[in-house]
Amino acid sequence: MKQFSHSKLQVYERCPLQYKLQYLTNLKPEREDTIEAFMGSRVHDTLELLYRDLQKTKLNSLEELFKFYEDIWLVEWMDDIVINNKAFKKEHYFDSGKKCIRNYYEKYQPFNQDHSIAMEKKIKLKWGEYEIIGYIDRLAREERGVYVIHDYKTGGMMEQEYADKDRQLALYSIAVKQNFKEAKEVKLIWHFVAVGEDVVSRRTNAQLQDLKKDILKTIRTIEEAEKNDCFPAIENKCEWCGYWKYCPKKKHLFMLEKIPKNKYLKDSGVKLAVKYIDLANQKSEANRIAREVVVKINSEMEKVEDAILQYAKKHKSDVLHGGEYEVNINRSEGYAFPLKSSDMEKYVALEQLLLESKYWSSVSQIATGKLENLLDDDQLDPKLKKKILKLAEYRKEIKLSVRKSKTIE
Repeated sequence: MKQFSHSKLQVYERCPLQYKLQYLTNLKPEREDTIEAFMGSRVHDTLELLYRDLQKTKLNSLEELFKFYEDIWLVEWMDDIVINNKAFKKEHYFDSGKKCIRNYYEKYQPFNQDHSIAMEKKIKLKWGEYEIIGYIDRLAREERGVYVIHDYKTGGMMEQEYADKDRQLALYSIAVKQNFKEAKEVKLIWHFVAVGEDVVSRRTNAQLQDLKKDILKTIRTIEEAEKNDCFPAIENKCEWCGYWKYCPKKKHLFMLEKIPKNKYLKDSGVKLAVKYIDLANQKSEANRIAREVVVKINSEMEKVEDAILQYAKKHKSDVLHGGEYEVNINRSEGYAFPLKSSDMEKYVALEQLLLESKYWSSVSQIATGKLENLLDDDQLDPKLKKKILKLAEYRKEIKLSVRKSKTIE
């Protein structure tokens, strides 16, 4: 039986290659843990202790929880824990964890809002050949028929619209309704302990059925990827991934991190990248300058064109000689029929007019020459002509062109 979890599905959705490396190989990640994850785990441990002791009728003081938090931090700490944000030290995260505990404690004491059923409650769902697992931070019963899934978050706040679409706790609520037959309602509560605020959501049975379908669809997509060995790398939250060593998008950066800083620019890959980036910047700047030059030239040409037309009108001339080359004034007039590429609505309307008339066989398609001949035909139905002319504007155009002078030898 294949086993999946919300986090496993999330990894695939974030980056298929990371999914393959993490779950389908024996490769070990380069980064085992981050300071944010470590701090979050210690806060979870502390709040778990709070409610486990409450089940035994012991209410810990805030100071006692701080003592436990400090002790477990020291016991679990490892020097290879990664601090991605170099602006902060380990002490910053330690103090942030204490603040999270204080925020939660002061908001909820004496902790009698509901009755805890289990902490770190493992859930299992068997859907055909698949097993879905997960862990609920705290499962509680608020009143008869009303159960609560509590989830502690040490990161930033989630907006309500995202909470109402969240998959993880909604998935857990399916298991709660399955295992506790009296559970008519399951409340989903995210405790954002860093700011002391909560977000609450609920799901209807219909929404849970749709969720199940979506999850099974994702699982089948993963199985298809396994079948075809198709796991592309996607750059998405890469800072949390420990597989840069094997990723085509991050492998070079991983290599550079292993090189002493004074040898960094000697890497041939860096040299090639720097050269290409420099040329790309030069090209971009050249294009920018060229666009500015073209704008200036066009502005001057419009002024000169206007002067040429005035001169030509005054002297009744259509050609101005400039030595080896000459400027030719081209005058044209005619009907501007709508085109598929520029005005599909008018094109379809005109086509329909012609299809419904006896003239379609002679026109066969909206061709400029044939239509102009049709409009010049004295026998054309006046009503049809009027309708066609509404869709075909009569225009007079004057265009200038430059050509080699046709001199007389």
